[in-house]
Amino acid sequence: MKKWVLAFAAVLLGSCGSGDGGSSTVAVPPGTSGPTPTASATPATISGVTQSVAVATFDKPWAMAMLPDGRMLVSQRSASGALWLVAADGTKKAVGGLPASIGVLDVKLAPDYASTRQIFITYMVEDRAALRVGRAKDEPTLFPQRMEAAHAVLGNGTTGPELSNVVTFFRQDPTIVAFDGSGEPGGRMAFSPDGRYLFLTSGDRQELVASFLFDLSNTLGKILRFNRDGSIPADNPFAASATAKKEIWTIGHRNHYGLAFTRDGRLWSSEMGPKGGDELNVIKPGLNYGWPAVSNGDNYVGPAIPDHAPGDGYEAPAISWTPVIAPAGMIVCGGKLFGDWSGDILLTGLQSHGIVRVRPQGASASEVQRIDLGTRVRDIAEAPDGSLWILTDGAAGELRRLSPVFG
Repeated sequence: MKKWVLAFAAVLLGSCGSGDGGSSTVAVPPGTSGPTPTASATPATISGVTQSVAVATFDKPWAMAMLPDGRMLVSQRSASGALWLVAADGTKKAVGGLPASIGVLDVKLAPDYASTRQIFITYMVEDRAALRVGRAKDEPTLFPQRMEAAHAVLGNGTTGPELSNVVTFFRQDPTIVAFDGSGEPGGRMAFSPDGRYLFLTSGDRQELVASFLFDLSNTLGKILRFNRDGSIPADNPFAASATAKKEIWTIGHRNHYGLAFTRDGRLWSSEMGPKGGDELNVIKPGLNYGWPAVSNGDNYVGPAIPDHAPGDGYEAPAISWTPVIAPAGMIVCGGKLFGDWSGDILLTGLQSHGIVRVRPQGASASEVQRIDLGTRVRDIAEAPDGSLWILTDGAAGELRRLSPVFG
């Protein structure tokens, strides 16, 4: 693990119970991009963070959800133990009862989880009905993959935590047969502030034909909206169309791995661009966000892509990043412990190796700070006590606790 010299000796982080009993801290010097927020006495300005040693490790961790008692659910995009119940000291138990999958993506608690114990998950499955034969005799048989979403009840089984009453309410359509891997499935979820609706990102699966991705008869490159029970709201923007997938909310998206509501009720999505052009978008029903017809990034190979431009008929991003940050996780900070960040959007970066802090102002936003964590960061979550937790990326991804450094 990359270590930094602790710049603020007065700020110490207690042991988080790492697997080897260690309690050392890592101090991370802040980097900044754009204007720095004005310092104030209350709340104190946060200049950086300390991060714990690894509390636990996972095989390709992808997302986490904080339970009211301080434990958390951590998902893996891996067939080897795809969902874990984890205590703050790193003790973890595999969750049973999962639908057949080759890896879990997002996990979200229902708004009334305290009484229903209901959770929502997205996950990847192999579609053996859409068998693809390898291109050469020595290649293995390949099965296309699709993303699905389900809700279930989390309880205690005879051998440990277990899901029951699993109901799959969404299957990505169509299954991609032209791509050998898992593509860009999306799979992030967010509940509306009133708890009535569930929003879900569905990635483009590396399909690059605008007429296909703009077509309302498939769910690729879209954001979708469901009722809490998984049914489709009658007032969705395309619900009256005889040929449209009625769950569609917006179209023209690439690889959107962040989804969250700000305090004013606006829905925001972060999206990975191609070669440049990562985006932060305000999501409005029925709009087309342009991919792949327009982008502030460019193709890795082939012709240039036109940039977003006024009057082009596509919704432009509130922020665009070139070079990319590769946004992978996203929350709106509650500010119980990180008071100076209250209401800010926190994005994790695979390429920027840390946290990008963005301040929303209505439908506009500006980047105000970057926190360098020295590694690819897959997801971020805020615990009931206000502490922030991150998952680092990869086959030995780590769960780490963050605490503020004031200065």
